[in-house]
Amino acid sequence: MITARENLLRTYRHEEPEWAPVIALADGYNRPIHMPMSYYDDIQEMSPSRALARYFGLDCIDRVGGYSEVYTNVRHTRTLDGDIETEQWETPYGVLTQRAWRRTYPCGSTGEPDLISWARLEYPVKSADDFQAFAYVFEDMQYEFHPEEIERHVAALGDGGIVTISAPSSPLGMCVRVYMGIETVSYAYHDHRRAFCELLEAIGDNYLRCYRGIAEMPSDGTINYDDTTTYAISPRMFRELEAPFLDQTADTLHARGKLCIHHACGHVAQLLSEFRRTRIDGFDGPAAPPVGNTTVAAARAGLGDGIVIMPFTEENALKSGDPDVARRSIRTMFEQAGSPRDFVVDIVPPPAAPVEYLWPAVDEAKRLSRGFFHGVA
Repeated sequence: MITARENLLRTYRHEEPEWAPVIALADGYNRPIHMPMSYYDDIQEMSPSRALARYFGLDCIDRVGGYSEVYTNVRHTRTLDGDIETEQWETPYGVLTQRAWRRTYPCGSTGEPDLISWARLEYPVKSADDFQAFAYVFEDMQYEFHPEEIERHVAALGDGGIVTISAPSSPLGMCVRVYMGIETVSYAYHDHRRAFCELLEAIGDNYLRCYRGIAEMPSDGTINYDDTTTYAISPRMFRELEAPFLDQTADTLHARGKLCIHHACGHVAQLLSEFRRTRIDGFDGPAAPPVGNTTVAAARAGLGDGIVIMPFTEENALKSGDPDVARRSIRTMFEQAGSPRDFVVDIVPPPAAPVEYLWPAVDEAKRLSRGFFHGVA
C-alpha cells in the first residue's frame, strides 16, 4: 500500500489514486467542540487542520505560514483596544487606517477556547484618493522567508500528507474582502478603471515577489485564500483582473515543481468556467447551499478535467445531529464525483458543532474513500 502523501501527490498529478483522499480543514472559527484536551495541546504545536486530521485519522493537507512582512519606509502599527484592532500605515502620501472587530463566541460550559472571527469596520482604501498611498505600501513591503519552519512541518508530517503554505490571495479578492469593500471596488472599477488596474498591478507585483520566495522553500506548494461569499466579482471582472494573476502564480510555482491550489469558498458557480481556463492545480472550497452555490456535480461539470476539486462537506447535514443525514450527505458527494480522479473530500466542522455530530460523516467518508469507486461500499 502506498502512503497518504504519495496518494495525494498522485491525485494532484491527475492520476488514479489508490483511494479518494479525505482531509480536514479547521481554524479559529470552524472548529468542533467536545474535543479532548489533547487536541488543544496539538494546536499549540501544529496547524488546526493537521491537528483535526490527526484526531480523526485522516489524510492531511497541512496549511502553514513560513514568511513575514517587513517595511522599510512605511511606518506600520497594529494595536488592540478591547475587541477593536486598529492597523495603520504612514506613507509619504497619507495615513491609511483599517479597523476590525474581534468577535468571540463562547463554547458554553465546555471549558474550551472561544471561537474567533473578524468583522471589518473600516477599510484602509476608502476612495481613489487613497490609491497612491496604498500602492506605496506594497512597493515598500518586503518578505522574510523562514524555510527552517517549513522543514519542521514537513518532517513532522512525514508520509501523512503534503504541506502547503498559505500564500497571498488575489489582489482583486483582497480588495473586495479586506482592502476596500464591495462599494469602493464597484466605484473604482467603473469610475477609475485605469487607476484601479494600476493599483491591482502594484499589489500583484508585491504578491508575486512573495510567491517567488515561497517557491524556493521545501513545501509541496501553496493554497491562496479568496472569499467569494458575495457575487461582487463578475465573470468579466474575474477574466480581466484575477485570472491573469492566478496564471502568473501558477507559472511561478510550477517552475519549481510546486502545486498551486486556489481556495474560493462560497458563491463560485458563475465563475467555474473562468477558473477552468486558468493553470491552477486544485480548487479548494466548493460549497453546496446554503453556505455556497456549488455542489460537487456543479464543480465537476464546471471545472472539467485537470483541476482537483476539494469540496466542503455540507454544513447543515453535519450540524443536524442526525447520523443518517450526515452519512447521506457524504454518499451524495461521492455519487456526484463519479470518479476518484481529481477528487479530495474536505471535512469542515461547522462552528461549535459537537464532535460527536461529525463522526458519522467522517466514518462514512473513510469507508467510501476506499470502496465506493470499486463497487464495494
